Amino acid sequence: MNKELSYSYNILKQIYFNNAYSSLELNKFSMVADINFGLVTKIVYGVIDNDVKYSYYLNQFYKKAPKKQVTLILKIACFVKFEVNSIPNFALGNELVNLAKNSELKPYSGFINAVIKNILKTDFSLDNNLTEIQKLSINYSKPIWFIKFLLDNYGLNQTVNMLSTSLTDNTHIRINTNLISVKDFKELLEKNNIEYSNSKLNDAVYVNYEKLIKLNELTKFYTPQGITSMLVSRQCKGDVILDACSAPGGKACYVATLNPNALVYACDVHPHRVELINNYVNRMQIKNIKTSVLNATLFNQEFNEMFDVVLLDVPCSGLGVINKKPDILLNEPKNLEELCSLQLNILENNSKYVKIGGEIIYSTCTINPNENQEVLNKFLKSHKNFSIVPVDCYGIDALGENFKTFLPHISNTEGFFIGRIKRND
Repeated sequence: MNKELSYSYNILKQIYFNNAYSSLELNKFSMVADINFGLVTKIVYGVIDNDVKYSYYLNQFYKKAPKKQVTLILKIACFVKFEVNSIPNFALGNELVNLAKNSELKPYSGFINAVIKNILKTDFSLDNNLTEIQKLSINYSKPIWFIKFLLDNYGLNQTVNMLSTSLTDNTHIRINTNLISVKDFKELLEKNNIEYSNSKLNDAVYVNYEKLIKLNELTKFYTPQGITSMLVSRQCKGDVILDACSAPGGKACYVATLNPNALVYACDVHPHRVELINNYVNRMQIKNIKTSVLNATLFNQEFNEMFDVVLLDVPCSGLGVINKKPDILLNEPKNLEELCSLQLNILENNSKYVKIGGEIIYSTCTINPNENQEVLNKFLKSHKNFSIVPVDCYGIDALGENFKTFLPHISNTEGFFIGRIKRND
């Protein structure tokens, strides 16, 4: 049996039916020696990313939707047919039918075989009677609710531009200048035949991460970190800095690197998440970070008016990072009002920790205005002693005059938001 197809199916089952995170499930198998992990990753993300499109395509082959595990195998068949050249059609059908026979789907193997034969000889096409929203949904394989969200907040042109923009498959990594110079790190990449391209930020590059991660001796010299995440840390300048929602710790480590004489407090609500921060700090060999368990919604008297900067990378819907985490769109978020309330609660509580003249840096990985500028605007209405400070984008384009929304087609990054406010008295 084709191991890559088997691994892909079992990983996708966890994601679709047990609400597992795609990145975590894939990481469990990243070091398996006898599989092509790159192909497994491609299939897993490809099936999720094309979920809407393949659901529409498959409906022509049956009158009643089959068992959901059956549909999942058929979606794998669709992705391999349309996007993978390394598995011949005859082998694809045989392997997936054998996969079914060796799993809980044995009774459905004949049905699966028949549908796959139809898949292999049928091109994809759209019904002319579809509405424009339906066409957008299927063509870009995004659920209707997400298409409506984009149209309501960004209009048709921005929506189409956003959906049609492809970002690089290479991974953006930050060089750990705490341990190595940018020049020396690039020489290490060249010595190990790792191709790279420059980032717009001077201490980062794009690389083929699958090749780089195999070089264990280099792991302390870099960390995967997006441009926008780095921009958040670059807003933070002071002697005493708090990262209140810090796990897994990437932003705090960068803040500490940029402010070597500062003391950076990196906190999170759960002990196991604080342990993630500690692991990050130890790997990057950062000396000026103090970690602790802290509930960002509850007042801590010890922190009252203590910090020059408070960084709040608050929990959010994640609607800006669907390129990296397409499983976010498998379920429509139901608790956005509660989430916005939590974000405002965190903002209000942590505002008490800022010194006069100090700043709050507020960030999310969503492009939902209700979670971004609306939260900050509500806060500013009831806290007249705070005012807006322009975000420094370091030459990267973004929407907004002061608060900045980063979008794929404008910024060439994942979707992101950064706001910056200052306590005046």
